[in-house]
Amino acid sequence: MNNGLAITLAGLFAGVLAAHEGPAQVPVTTPLATAAAAAVVPLGTPVDYTFASGAGLLFYYVTPALSADFELILGRIREALAKAESPQRKQQALNWKIYKSDEATTGATVYVFAFDPALTTASYDPLLLLAEVLPGEVQPLYERLKAAVIKTERMGLTKIR
Repeated sequence: MNNGLAITLAGLFAGVLAAHEGPAQVPVTTPLATAAAAAVVPLGTPVDYTFASGAGLLFYYVTPALSADFELILGRIREALAKAESPQRKQQALNWKIYKSDEATTGATVYVFAFDPALTTASYDPLLLLAEVLPGEVQPLYERLKAAVIKTERMGLTKIR
């Protein structure tokens, strides 16, 4: 894995992992966790999985040999969405779609998370969801995700018609 990926993933999920590492428990949504994530992530890397425009996409570029691991994580995300008790998560689950690209992309299998409509103030970070619903699994799933994902991209969307 390249260093940029390690830094990016570490930054993206630092807030989630802070709640699961070490003796001191830090709540996932604290400003400290957000500041820690921002401090580690290179400039221009998204750390916020909210879509203020009301729709958005997340692209995960996955090492083809590790697609099965990534799809296992997708199964846990689907399960977490189904088990979530918060009204906000239940609403998110209605419009959280996951796709896999049929086209070959050089060196990657592309998975797309689509949110339309998206709750404008809710986080669509899959590891935050897992931390809320399946907290004991976040660290091992993060390790598998870190190994499988080449890069992530975020795109907020505005409906024009």
